Amino acid sequence: MTEEVRTIVCDTGPVIHLAELGCLDLLADFSEILLAASVVAEIEKHHPAALSVKLPLQIRHTQNPATEHLTAMCRIFSLDRGEMDSLTIMENRSSAIFLKDDASARMVAERMGFRVHGTIGIIIRAIRRRQKSPEEVLSIIDGIPSKSTLFIKPALLKEIFSRIKKEFNI
Repeated sequence: MTEEVRTIVCDTGPVIHLAELGCLDLLADFSEILLAASVVAEIEKHHPAALSVKLPLQIRHTQNPATEHLTAMCRIFSLDRGEMDSLTIMENRSSAIFLKDDASARMVAERMGFRVHGTIGIIIRAIRRRQKSPEEVLSIIDGIPSKSTLFIKPALLKEIFSRIKKEFNI
């Protein structure tokens, strides 16, 4: 991630996953964390405690409708309301980073030319930002299957684990 980017638009999953892992504080160095109202409603339904963490959260009501292109892409990829609303915010804040874990929504965002990262990217970024040590990050990643609802194939988790160990000589 380029460190100049100070704004992120979050979808539901990463906020919930980071909260489950006790890592929502990793978003604290962003100056703006934008959430669509529909995303806030999903978080309130599934993990309301995630919204009680002190962060620069801003709820955005999508006043402008999505472009025809985005609407078509969302329909083709069967994206839900929160994803569509988040991508609509991204259309107006294209310099922001879209924080999303779901492959379909990530694909749409990338096709729209947006920068996209996920929960794992935020966790690994914590090493560069000196928010967490490499060992702490490995511990967090190791706990993903048991502590969060984030689904990552075991082989991919193993690969991420190995890359971090190799990069930081652990």
